[in-house]
Amino acid sequence: MTARPDVSSGASSTGTPHQPNIAIAVSAVGALLAGAAPLLGAVAPAAPAAFLSWPLLLLLAALPAVLAVLFGRRDRPGAAAAVLIGPAVLAPARIVLDLQLAVDAGLAARPELLLPFTLDPLAPATGLWLLLAGHVAAVVAGVLAFRGRESGDSGAEHGPRRQGLLALVLCASVVAAVGALMAPFGSDDPYLLPRAALDSPVAVLAGSVLLALAIPSVAGFAASSPDPDVARGGLVGLAAAVAGVAVPPLFAATVVPTLHFAAGPVLMLLAALAAAGLAVPAGRTATTAESSEVRLPALTRLLTTAGVLALLAGALCVLGALTPQLEMPSWLSAPPLYSARMLWPAGAVLLLLGAGLLVPGIALRVRPALVVAWAVLPLTAAAVLDTVFTAVQGAGAHAEIGAWATGVAVLLGAASAVVAGLAGGVERDDVDLSETTADRTVLVLSACAGLLGAPAFVLPVVTAPDYTPPGIFTDFATTSWGLVAGLGAVAGAAVLAHRCRPARGAALLCGAGLVVLVRVLELPLTAARADGSAPGLGLWFGIAGVLAFVCAAYAAARRTAATPAGTFGAS
Repeated sequence: MTARPDVSSGASSTGTPHQPNIAIAVSAVGALLAGAAPLLGAVAPAAPAAFLSWPLLLLLAALPAVLAVLFGRRDRPGAAAAVLIGPAVLAPARIVLDLQLAVDAGLAARPELLLPFTLDPLAPATGLWLLLAGHVAAVVAGVLAFRGRESGDSGAEHGPRRQGLLALVLCASVVAAVGALMAPFGSDDPYLLPRAALDSPVAVLAGSVLLALAIPSVAGFAASSPDPDVARGGLVGLAAAVAGVAVPPLFAATVVPTLHFAAGPVLMLLAALAAAGLAVPAGRTATTAESSEVRLPALTRLLTTAGVLALLAGALCVLGALTPQLEMPSWLSAPPLYSARMLWPAGAVLLLLGAGLLVPGIALRVRPALVVAWAVLPLTAAAVLDTVFTAVQGAGAHAEIGAWATGVAVLLGAASAVVAGLAGGVERDDVDLSETTADRTVLVLSACAGLLGAPAFVLPVVTAPDYTPPGIFTDFATTSWGLVAGLGAVAGAAVLAHRCRPARGAALLCGAGLVVLVRVLELPLTAARADGSAPGLGLWFGIAGVLAFVCAAYAAARRTAATPAGTFGAS
C-alpha cells in the first residue's frame, strides 16, 4: 500500500517496480538440477529410485519459480520476490539431509532418489551433486529476491501488525515442524528403513532439526511483515517449500507396495495447505475494503486459547502416565517404564498453569510462567518416548495410547507456549505502554539461580552402580534432548527476568523454578529403576536452584510496589 495510487506496493522510491527476473531464473535453474538428480543417479553403483520420480521432483522444485512468475504478471513484484525466500531458508536444511547420501546412502531412506538392494557401501554420484547444486541455487535465488525486495520497499506504507494471523500461522508452522521430526513413511523393505529424527544418523538428525527450526522462522517473518505482498508471497513460498519435502514420501507410500503412510508428511502437508490458505487474508490491504483488515484479537481470547491448550496438554500428560505405553510381542514382557512416572508432575504443572490462565484476575500474571514451564513436557516425555522408540525398533513392539498421548501433549504444550508468548506481545503493544528498567538486585539473584539450577540438567540426579543416566555432554541420547529443553528454558528465564516488568519477571522465575523442581522429582519417582540408587550431584544443585528461583521471584515481585497502579508489563 502506498501514498500514491499510481505506485504499486513494493515499488521503489523512483516509482519503478522491482522485477525479480534474475532470482526467478536462478530458481528455475535450480529446479532443473534437482529434477535431473534421479535421472543421472544419486549413488554408485546405480540404485534407481523406487518409482519414476524425476517429473514429481522437477514439478515441486519449479513450483516457487512458477508462483513468482504468476505474481510478477499480476504486477505484484514484492510478492514474487517473497515467494523465493521460504525455499531459500529451508534449502540449507535440505542440503544437510541430502549429505546423508554421501555419508551412508543406505541409511538415507529416500525412495524418490534410490532404492538400496545391498548392504555394500554406496558412493555419491553425479545426481547427488546436481541435487545439492539445486539447493544452492534456491539459496542464491532467495538472497537475490530478498535484496531486491529491500531496495523496492522504500515507498511502501507499513500496514497494521496482525497478531491474530501471526498466531494461526505459527501454530500451523509448529505442526509442520513436528512433522519434520517424525518418520517419513513406514516400510516392509529391509533395505529401506525410515526413522524418526531422534533415532536417525547425524546428518538426518541435524537436517531435520534445522528444517523444524526454519519453518517457524519463515512463517513468523512472512506473517509479521507489514507489507501485504511480502506476507502473501512469503506464506505461499513457504507452503511450496514444505510441500516439496512432504509430497515425495507420501507419493512413494502411494505407489510402492512395500511402503506405508506415516503421520509426519501428512502433518507437513496439512500445515502447508493451511499456510497457503492464510496467505489470502495476509495479502489483503486496507485499500481493498475496510472490513478486510485483520484486526488484533482480544487479549482475553489469546489467554483463553493458551489456557485451554495447556489444560489439554496436561490432561494428555496425565493420560500418558495412567495408560500403557507399549504393547510387547507375546514372547516378551513389557519393561517397567519408571520414566512415565515423571509425567505426573509435568501434567500437574500444565494443568495448574492452564487453569490459572482461565481466571481473569490472575491470567496476566500466570502467562509468563507458562512460556517457560512448558519445557517440563519435553523434559519428561523425551525419556518415555526414547524407551518407546527403542522397543518398537528393537523388539517389534507397538506404541500404545499412552505413548501417543505423551507425544500429542508435547505438541499441545508447545502450541500453548507460542500463544502465551503472542499474548505477551499484544499485552505490551496494546495494554501496557510503560517503560521497562533493569533491576540489579533481580539480575544478581536470577543469575545465581540460573547458575545453581543449570547443573541439575547437566549432572545426574540419580546414580546407581549399574545405571548410566543420559546426559548432555556424556551419553547423549534421545532423553538428552529433554534435558537440553529444560536447560534452555531455565537459562532464558534467568537472563530475561531482570528486564521484565515486576510481576512478569517474577512469573518467569517461578516457571523456571517449576522446571527445576520437576527435574529434582526424578529421584523419588524413579529411584526404583536401579538397585543401590543414590542422590546425584545434580539433585543438590536442583534443590538449591529451586530455592534460589523462589528468592529471585520474591525480589522481582517486590518491585511491583514501585510500579504505577493499573500498569501491567509483558515479558
